[in-house]
Formats: sequence, structure tokens, C-alpha cells
Amino acid sequence: MRSTRLLGILLLAACAGTAPAGTPSTVQPGVEAWAISHTQPQQRLRLVFDWSLQEQQARFSGEGVARVDSGYRARLDLFGPRGEAVVAAALVDSDLRLPPGANPDLLPPAALLWSVLGVIRPPDAATLVGAEGDSISATLVYQAADERWIFQLRNSRLVHAEWTGPSQGRQTVEIRERGERNLPSRVVYRDWRAFRELTLSLNQVYDSEPFPPETWTPGRSR
Repeated sequence: MRSTRLLGILLLAACAGTAPAGTPSTVQPGVEAWAISHTQPQQRLRLVFDWSLQEQQARFSGEGVARVDSGYRARLDLFGPRGEAVVAAALVDSDLRLPPGANPDLLPPAALLWSVLGVIRPPDAATLVGAEGDSISATLVYQAADERWIFQLRNSRLVHAEWTGPSQGRQTVEIRERGERNLPSRVVYRDWRAFRELTLSLNQVYDSEPFPPETWTPGRSR
């Protein structure tokens, strides 16, 4: 068991994306506002994707649907190979909404979940402690007590997000590819302490009519 666990650590390290060697410790005026404005949701979309989850020695896969609206509202649904519901979650601003009884540990914190969609939504109650860059490359750093968030942009697009917290907690989001409408088309989310890796691969993008209000409250009829 110990050797298997060590092998898992080494494999994750080998596959890790490039994290910043150093992070900014000063706040450059205008960088945060620029980064947020260039990543905020602008359209009402329905995204269809494949997903695969590896958790230690287990692997699961299926299809998923994301619904994204302007005004920082999004809904994520994952379905298993027989179409059964696996995960449902909604984001309204920084409020992560789950059905009653759902396990919150299966998904990243709200700010990181927004990153899966290529969106920077600063975490609540966190202070911007570093912001440097330009339209080619930029990095934002937020701090709240013993929690820290880092967001990296390249060519006005989010490419990497990271959360670190107490008890050696670390979670990352890597946007490895972009596809239709320059949306993230291959995204990898990792919870390093839990040995959990979720990969999303975008298949189709649709414009959408207005979503019904219950979309943003998982557990109610879709």
C-alpha cells in the first residue's frame, strides 16, 4: 500500500502543469480589474463534455453538461455511463450550491470551480496580495488566513489556478487546451491530498435560451 501510494505521488508530480517559480508580492494597479474583465462570462451557453475521474485506484467516466450565464451563474452536471446523475452543482457568484446530502468534497471550492470554466472569480473574504503582468502574462495572488489562491493568465486567458490551505491541502486547475469560441476544451482538476484527478474534455458548444430559475438550485426539477 505504501509503495502504491508513493507511486501515485510521483505520477502526479510528473504530470503536473507548470506552476509559478515565484509569485508577486506587490499589487500592480489595474491588473486585477483587467484579468477579471477578460475572463468573465459574456454569453449564455450550454456545454457538453466528457469527464473521467481517477481517485487512487478507482476510475470513473461519463458525460457532462455545463450551463453558463452572464452575471456569474453556472451549473455543472456529471452523468455516469448509464445516464445516472453523479454530481450536480450550481455557482451563483461565489455561492456553491449542492443538492441536499451531497458530498462537498468531490468538487473544488467555488473560486477554483469557476477556474474550470476559464473564469476568475476572486474568493470571498480574501485579500489581493499580489498582482503583476500585462496582456501577455499576468498573475494574481489572494490570501485569507491560512488559505492562498494563485491565478495565472497567458494571452488574456486563464491557464492555471491553485489553492493551498491548512494541513498541506493543495488543489489545482490546469487549462491545457482551448477549442470552440476559445473556451477551455481540456481541463484537469487535482486534489493532491485526496489523490483525486478529474479531467473534462469539451465536445460541443450551444447558444442557449434563458435558463429557468430552478437551474441554479440543484435538487429541484431541471
